[in-house]
Amino acid sequence: MADETRQSKLASAKKKLKEYQQKNTPLVNTGTKKKRKVKEESGQDSLSNDRHSPDNIKDLLKVLVSDLSHSNGVALPSLDRNQGSAPGGDLNENSEENKPLSSTESLRQLSQQLNGLLSQSSSPYINGDSAIMPTNEKELETRNQELAAALDSSTLENTQLSAKIDELTKQTQDLTDQLSKERKDFEQKFIKDQAAMREQLQVHIQTIGILVSDKSELQTALSHTQQAARQKSGEVEELSSRFQASRQRVAELERTLSSVSSQQKQHEKYSKDLEKERDSLKIEVYRLNKIYEEVKQESSELSEQLRLRLLENSTMKMNIDELNKKLEMADLMIQQFSSQSQSPDASQQLHMAMEEKIQLESQMSQLMESIEKLKAERDQYAMQIQEDGKIWKQRTEQLISQVKALSEEKENSLTQIQELEALVLELQNRPVTMLSQESAVQAAPQERGHTEEETNALGEQVRALQQEKDDIGVQLQTQIRDNEQLSRLCQEQEDRLLELERTVQRFNDENVDRQQILEDMQSDKATISRALAQNRELKEQLAELQNGFVKLTNENLELTNGLQSEQHVKKELVKKMSKLQEDLHEVKEQMEVKVAEAKTLHDQRDQYFTHLQQYTTAYQQLAIEREDLHKQYLIQTQLMDRLHHEEVQGKAQLEISQQELQQAKDNLARLSMENEELKEELGKRENVNLSTLPRDQGDGVESSTVSEGKQNSQIIIPEDFESREEMVAFLTSTLSQLQRERDEIALQLKEQKRQHQAAIQQAVHLRSEQQLHTMAVTDASGSTVPIEIHEALRTSMEKLQARFIEMMQANVELKERVEELEHRCIQLSGETDTIGEYIALYQNQRAIMKQRHFEKEEYISRLAKEKEEMKVKLSELQNLVMQVVTERNEWYNKFLQSQQNPDLIAGNVESSISAERRIELNATDGGEMADISLMDENEVPPQSDEERKPHHQEDATTQQIMQLLQEIQNPQAGPSSFLGENPCVPFFYRLDEKDEIKIMVI
Repeated sequence: MADETRQSKLASAKKKLKEYQQKNTPLVNTGTKKKRKVKEESGQDSLSNDRHSPDNIKDLLKVLVSDLSHSNGVALPSLDRNQGSAPGGDLNENSEENKPLSSTESLRQLSQQLNGLLSQSSSPYINGDSAIMPTNEKELETRNQELAAALDSSTLENTQLSAKIDELTKQTQDLTDQLSKERKDFEQKFIKDQAAMREQLQVHIQTIGILVSDKSELQTALSHTQQAARQKSGEVEELSSRFQASRQRVAELERTLSSVSSQQKQHEKYSKDLEKERDSLKIEVYRLNKIYEEVKQESSELSEQLRLRLLENSTMKMNIDELNKKLEMADLMIQQFSSQSQSPDASQQLHMAMEEKIQLESQMSQLMESIEKLKAERDQYAMQIQEDGKIWKQRTEQLISQVKALSEEKENSLTQIQELEALVLELQNRPVTMLSQESAVQAAPQERGHTEEETNALGEQVRALQQEKDDIGVQLQTQIRDNEQLSRLCQEQEDRLLELERTVQRFNDENVDRQQILEDMQSDKATISRALAQNRELKEQLAELQNGFVKLTNENLELTNGLQSEQHVKKELVKKMSKLQEDLHEVKEQMEVKVAEAKTLHDQRDQYFTHLQQYTTAYQQLAIEREDLHKQYLIQTQLMDRLHHEEVQGKAQLEISQQELQQAKDNLARLSMENEELKEELGKRENVNLSTLPRDQGDGVESSTVSEGKQNSQIIIPEDFESREEMVAFLTSTLSQLQRERDEIALQLKEQKRQHQAAIQQAVHLRSEQQLHTMAVTDASGSTVPIEIHEALRTSMEKLQARFIEMMQANVELKERVEELEHRCIQLSGETDTIGEYIALYQNQRAIMKQRHFEKEEYISRLAKEKEEMKVKLSELQNLVMQVVTERNEWYNKFLQSQQNPDLIAGNVESSISAERRIELNATDGGEMADISLMDENEVPPQSDEERKPHHQEDATTQQIMQLLQEIQNPQAGPSSFLGENPCVPFFYRLDEKDEIKIMVI
C-alpha cells in the first residue's frame, strides 16, 4: 500500500510537470504577455521570467526530498498548497489515471524533462533580459547526477534496513510462538499436577476419616492435653523461629546458587553422622544383647540352684517323715508300757521313751530350722527371679489364684465341719451303749439273790465304778473334744500344705512363662524404641519437605519473574522497532544497538535454557526424594495403625483385667462372709460343747473357749473405685487384715497345742492311777474291768497319738503358709507400684497421640483453606493474563498492519515517545494521513482519546496482575492469610512424559 501511494504521488507530480511544460512552451512564441499570463495563473508575485524556472526547480527538488523521506515512512506532499484540505480525492483520481512507476525511473524521467526544459528555455532567453549561462546547466546536471547517486544509495540502505526489520519481526514471531507453546505446556503441567493433588487430597480425606473416627476415643484426658498444648505452644514458637531461619536461608538460596552445593555437602555430612550414630547404636545393641545373654545365664543358674534347693527340701521332708515314724513307734512303745502294769521297770521305760521323744522333738526343731533356712534361701532366689519378671498380667493371675485358694479352703473347712459333726454324734452315742452294758452287768448279780452284805459291797463297788466311769467319761469327752479340735486343725494344716505344694509347683511352671514374658517385654521395648526413632526421622523428613516446598515456591516465583522480564524485553524490542520507524536518521545506530541486544537476548535465552535444564535435573532429584518420602510416610501410617491396634488390644485386656479384679473382689467379700459365718458356727459349737460337757474335777486342763468379745472382721468391698491406686490400696489392706486374722489363729493354735500337751500329761497320769486303781479293785474283789471300756480307751489313745502327729505336721505347714503369704504380700506391694507407673506411661502416650492427631487435623484444614484461596487468586491471575494476551495480540496485529502500511503512520511518534514512553503502534486509518507541508514539518496533531483508552486498560490489568502476584508472594498482606508469618506458596511438582516439570500450586 505504501509503494502504491508513493507511486501515485510521483505520477501526479509528473503530470503537473507536464502541465508546467505545456504552459511554458507558448512563452517562447508569444513573448512577455504570455509570460505575464503564466505569472497570473501560477499565483506568483510579479517576478521576472528568468526567476520562475529556478523556483520550479526548487519545488521539484523538494518533491524529490519528500519522496526520499516518504520512502522511509513519511507521506508525500502535494505540489499545490491549496490541495492540502482534500488529499484523499486527488490521490484516488491520480491513482486511476496513471500507473505506478519506480522511484529511479521517475527520477530519470524528471531529470530528462528538466534538461529538456532548460534546453528549450535557453533559446528564447538569448536575446532577452536574463540568459542562463552554460556553466549553470553543467552544474545542474552534475547536481542531478549526484542526487540520483544519493537516491540510489539511500534506496539500497532502505532495502537493507527493511530486510533487517523483517528478520527482527521473524525473531519476535518465533519468540511469541515459543512463549505460547511454553504457556500451553505450563497449563498441561498444571492440569496434571492438579489431578495428582486431587488424588493426594482423596488419600488425605481418607486419613482424615480414620483420624476423626479415633477422635471420640481421645477426648477423655483433658488435663494431659492441656499440658501437651502448652508443650506444643513452646514447640510452635520454636518452629516459628525455625521458619524465620528457613526464610533467611531461602533468601540466601535465592541470592546465590553456590549455596545449593554447600547444602548438599552439609546433607552428605549429616548422612555420614547418621551412619556413625547408626553404627554406635548397633554396637550398643550388641552390648545389650550380651548383657541380656549374661542375665539369662544367671537366671538359668539361679533356677538350677532353686532346683537343687527343692531337692534338698524333699530330702528333708523324707527325713521328717522318718522321724515322725520313729515318734509313732515311740508312742506305741509308751502305750505298750502303759498297758503292761506287771512289769516293774515300766516307769523307767516310760521315762526313756519320753526322753527319746524330747530328743526327737529337738531334732525335729533343728530340721524345721534348717527347712526354714532353705525356704528363706529359696524365697531369695525366687525374689531375684520375680524382680526381673513383674508384669500386670501376673498380678491379676496371682489374685485369681488367691481367690481360688480361699474358695478351696472354704470347701475343705465345710467338709471338715461335716466330719466333725459326724464324730460328735458318734461320741454322744457311745456313753449310752456303755450305760446299757453296765445296767446289764448290775442286773445279773441282783437276780442271783446274794445277801445284803454282798449287795452292799457290790453297790459300793458299782458306785465306785460308776464314779470312775463318770470320771473317765468326762475325761473321754474332754479328750474327744480336744482330739476333734486337733484333728480339725491338723486337717487344715494338711490342706494348706497341699496348697503350698501346688503353689510351689505352679511357681516352677510360671518361671518359664516369666522368662518368656521378659523376652516379649524386651522385644516390645525394642519395637517401641524403633517406632520412636522412625517418628523422629519422619519429623525431620517432613521439615525437609517443607523446606523443599519453600524452595520450590521461590523458584516458581523466579520463573514468573523471568517470564515477566522476557515479556518486558519483548516490549522493549517493540519500542525499539517503533523508534527505528520514527527516527530514519538514527537507523544505523539503532540497528547496531538492536543487533547487540538481539545477541544479548540469545545469550540470555541460552542461559535461561541452561538454568531450566539445571532446574529440571534438580526437580527430578526432588521428585525421587518425594517418592522416597511418600514410601516412608506409608510405612509410618502402617506403624501408626499397628500401634492403634495394639492400643485397642491393651484396652480390651485392661477391661478384662478389671472384670477379673471385680470378680476377685466379689469372691473375697463372699469368702470373708463365709469365714465369719464359720467362725460364728465354731464358737457356738464350742460353747455348746463346753455347756454340755463340763469338767467336774479340776484336773488342770483348761477348756479352750473362743473369746466372744472379739470383733468380727468384715470386709466391705466398695462398688466403685475412683482410681487404680485406690483399688490396689484396698486389696493390700484386705490382705493385711487376713494376715492379722491368720496370726490370731496361729496364736490360738499354739495355745491349744500347749493345752493339748498338758492334757496328754494329765491323761498319762490318770491312766497310771487308773491302772493302779483297777489292779487294787481286781485284787480286792477278784473282778476285772470290762473289755469294751478298755478297747474304747485304747482306740481313743491311738486317735490322740495320730492327731498329735497330724497337729505337728500341720504346725510346720502353717509356718510355711505364713512365709508364703508374706512373700506374696511383698510381691503385691511391688507390683502395685509398677501398675501405677504403667498407667501413667499409657496415659501420657495417649495424650501425645491425641495432640498429634489434633495438630494433623488443624494443619490439613488450614491447608484446605489456603488451597481454596490460592485457587481463586490463580483463576483471577489467569483471567488477567488472558486479557493481557488478547490485548497484546490486538496490538501485535495492528503492528503488522502498520508494517505493511508505513504511510499510515502519522507524525505523532515524537509526542507518543514523550508521553510517558508508552508502547504505541500508531493504528490510524488510511484516510487520516497527515499532509507534510514544506513550511510546517514540525507541526503534530494532538493524540486522540481513543488511542489512550487501551493504555489505561492495560495499566489497570497490569496493576491487578502485580497486585495478585504480590498477594501470592506475600500472603500476609491479604485479609485471610492462614500461613501466619510464612509468605511462601505451597505447591507440588512432578515430571510429565516429556521430562518437563509441572508445578501445581495448592
